[in-house]
Amino acid sequence: MIKKITSLFFISITSVIFAQTTIGESSLFGTTANATWTHVFTAVTTADGVAVSGLAQTVVINITDLPGESTYTYRIYKTLQSGQGDFSQQGDLVLGENTITVGEVSFNRAVKFQFSGGGLIEFDSFSHNGEVLYPVEECGSDDNIIGSSNLFVTQDGEWPYYLTAASIDEEDSMNAQTFIMNVTCLPAGGASYRIYKTNSSGNDITCCSGTLTLGQNSKTVAGVAWQRNLRFLFSSGDIGFSSLSLNGSTLGLQEFNSGFIRIHPNPVTNFLTISGVNNIDSVKVYSLTGRLENEVFNTAQIEVSDLASGIYFVKVSNESNVITKKFIKK
Repeated sequence: MIKKITSLFFISITSVIFAQTTIGESSLFGTTANATWTHVFTAVTTADGVAVSGLAQTVVINITDLPGESTYTYRIYKTLQSGQGDFSQQGDLVLGENTITVGEVSFNRAVKFQFSGGGLIEFDSFSHNGEVLYPVEECGSDDNIIGSSNLFVTQDGEWPYYLTAASIDEEDSMNAQTFIMNVTCLPAGGASYRIYKTNSSGNDITCCSGTLTLGQNSKTVAGVAWQRNLRFLFSSGDIGFSSLSLNGSTLGLQEFNSGFIRIHPNPVTNFLTISGVNNIDSVKVYSLTGRLENEVFNTAQIEVSDLASGIYFVKVSNESNVITKKFIKK
């Protein structure tokens, strides 16, 4: 019994250690030209539209270490109704959980959370508007990942994989281009996408980065009046996915038809049942922090009665597919 407890303790401590990262190492944050607030998390931009950007924006970061400096701070960049930038909201960061909220408005805007400290701030969890962005479930040997898929082209640099959406010699390259990907796992530091496209002057440019999260991710690039190149770039090959479509066409995978899949009851008290999936290999339940809570094999039902009330993920796998959905435990 002592040996078992010691092993569990070691596993627990090891998991905590590996769950920590720094703002400088995480792909959630970009860099700024400001010497004080060196790193930035982009919550919303004006491209998101008022229905999204006008909402309250809340970041929760659990800080585990503030090395070196005596004081670490954050500040908010937001655009006002006039379009001018505002930096009036600022504050100190402390060890432990920090919750930072920017109030809702009735107009379209950009909101960015900037952090001091040169990227040295260490943290073990980060969420935006209730969605956990770190830690994430890391990919295993059985996951279908970008790096081993023939759908993606490799290249050198910070964006080593890309999906070709349109080429300049194609007439329909003018049309809107949309990718939809169901992400099942991510590298420890997170991952992101970026757009490579031809502008009206005929120059190829990159823009419009976004963070990838577990579950469905989508990005649409609007149609234009000229033929163009357009690619969706990805920051890592260790991005797992169960389905991928481009402009409504499924690419390379026999994907789940999400319209026929149900997890019920939801909210659930005792047993969660999965319908619409044949030949289930495994059903796994994860907490929002990525911890595996329960796992069963060759069955469409899993017991959750021992879980605390809250939001969880259920990951369902069969021979060729993986799908992840959220549920609420009463």
